[in-house]
Amino acid sequence: TLLYTIKFEANLNMEEFGQSLKDMAGTVGSMSIKGFDRAKQFSQEKMGNAVKTELDQDFIALSARVEETRSCVSKTSTAARNFLQPNAAARLEDMFNETVTGKGSNIDKRQTYSELMGHIMKTSGQQIGDSIKCGPSFVEVGETFQKLGMLEREYIRDVYNNFFKPFSNHLQVEYSNITAEKRRLDLARLDLDAAKSKVRGARTPEAMQQNEQKVRECQAAFDRQYEQTKILLTEADRKSDEFTCHLEEFIRSQMNYHEQAHKMLSETHANLKK
Repeated sequence: TLLYTIKFEANLNMEEFGQSLKDMAGTVGSMSIKGFDRAKQFSQEKMGNAVKTELDQDFIALSARVEETRSCVSKTSTAARNFLQPNAAARLEDMFNETVTGKGSNIDKRQTYSELMGHIMKTSGQQIGDSIKCGPSFVEVGETFQKLGMLEREYIRDVYNNFFKPFSNHLQVEYSNITAEKRRLDLARLDLDAAKSKVRGARTPEAMQQNEQKVRECQAAFDRQYEQTKILLTEADRKSDEFTCHLEEFIRSQMNYHEQAHKMLSETHANLKK
């Protein structure tokens, strides 16, 4: 009797274990059905064996325009950072402080090459002395370049704060959201086309009815996601005009810097000719 009881409990436990495995497999299977359908639809589209829902041309043009703007802004931001700080090691330090330490950029705190040259020329002129003409000339030109270096730092700070930062940060949140929404739209489109494919392959009226209901649900989800994505794209496209304002600030900074630099150099040039 004891042996029979042990065998019965063992059989019962094995049956429960087997059922647990079946239940788990069913759960995993139901969770992966959508992913499998998407992968199947995607693969068949790549092989040219599936019908694909095409987006309207206005939406495609809008999406392409926003993406092209985003790409150009990204490249211009990189070029602007290189323009403001040509030294790669210093750029890396600034980016690290901006994004990791939170200390902010030192882009306008470093000595400029103009200041360094001005210091060397002024020191050289002082060493030469007043006994020959080039001594005072070295000093005057050196002082001018030191002033130019300080002016350059003010200019770099102005460009960084009023052009580079707002230009680089403008629409970045919107672009990130658009990327996520476009991804969701792609998935909704795959779900819709996979559902349509099942309708075409249905073999019984019951399966046909069930699959047609699934198509209606997927179509509604796709339409909602399409409208949401289009709203974000339209808003980003409208706001892209604001990049012109940032470019105007950049030109303003350039004009102010070169105007003051020209004035300093003209005065020094006139003094040297006396």
